[in-house]
Amino acid sequence: MTTERQKSIYIAGPMSGIPEFNFPAFYDAAESWHRIGWKVFNPANKEGETLSEESRKNGDPIQAQKDGFNFREVFMWDVDKVVHSDAIYMLRGWENSPGARAEHAVAVAVKRHYPEYEIIYEC
Repeated sequence: MTTERQKSIYIAGPMSGIPEFNFPAFYDAAESWHRIGWKVFNPANKEGETLSEESRKNGDPIQAQKDGFNFREVFMWDVDKVVHSDAIYMLRGWENSPGARAEHAVAVAVKRHYPEYEIIYEC
């Protein structure tokens, strides 16, 4: 008897400058993927651990850094999850986000070596 491995997906999209760092869109997407059986890596969960209420409310990356948010640390976590997932889900507006564009570039590189890797775009 073979047990099928649970597929995993990373959620990518714009955050900085958007109220609540766009977390509601990330949570909605994560719930949708989770509901159909995927293991979800949601950066909103990870980043939400270290953001102050003030910076989170306004989506202010400068305030977040002043409050101790470490972009480099968080971005390394993000890239690791992109590389080790089976897919990446690109939220609307990702093209306007330097971080999401970088995550997309990593996904494109992974897909080149692993054609089964999926890059999925929100419609």
